[in-house]
Amino acid sequence: MHYKLFFLALVGSYTFGQGGFMFKRPKPELIEKKPPLINEVNVDSVSLKINDNLNLVLKNESDPLIINDKKEEKIMGKGFPKTEVLLNINTIPERVEVSIDGKLIGKTPILGKKIISGFHTFEINKEGFAPISYELNVNPSKSVNLDFFMNPVYDIKFKTDEVGLIFELNDDHRWTEDAIKMKLEAGDHKLRVYRLGDIIDEQTIVADQPLTFQYYLKRGVIIQP
Repeated sequence: MHYKLFFLALVGSYTFGQGGFMFKRPKPELIEKKPPLINEVNVDSVSLKINDNLNLVLKNESDPLIINDKKEEKIMGKGFPKTEVLLNINTIPERVEVSIDGKLIGKTPILGKKIISGFHTFEINKEGFAPISYELNVNPSKSVNLDFFMNPVYDIKFKTDEVGLIFELNDDHRWTEDAIKMKLEAGDHKLRVYRLGDIIDEQTIVADQPLTFQYYLKRGVIIQP
């Protein structure tokens, strides 16, 4: 029997740094769906898509896992017994540092790493890319293959000559300065402009390379080289 589960996850966070700050798109609200136990699966594959940063494949090949019930009960107690699972991790880009439960295990690609089934926190970090932190419950299986897709982060400048405006990005980051520097994750970001407490403008700005955005009250955001 082949058991496959596809999982995708996006982590929303932001980091403040010297001379600027980094924005990430807010984490979407997800409805948690618990995968069925292996012995409850009666179909060839089960697929669940949440978003585009993580693919997860759990494989349970034809030969069943041999579990010593008495030995495993001492480790797990009641419920699912813990077993060793082979872990493979690939990332785009490659050569990305991977930590599991706070311990650095190396750089990708990682092949044949043995872990114990159960809850684990994966942290994916590479300079110039938005970090990923994801908690996953690894069920007993032959192997777990994780493919992480990291979003690049760009240096962005935002300027304006207008007076008395408040800027808000992605609903929760505000500033009043006429010039700021920030690290912005690649993709679309929602910009809202206030004056005297009222919203006077809303736009979507796209970060796809290092840019300078100049804001004009009558013309909106203009990209400068």
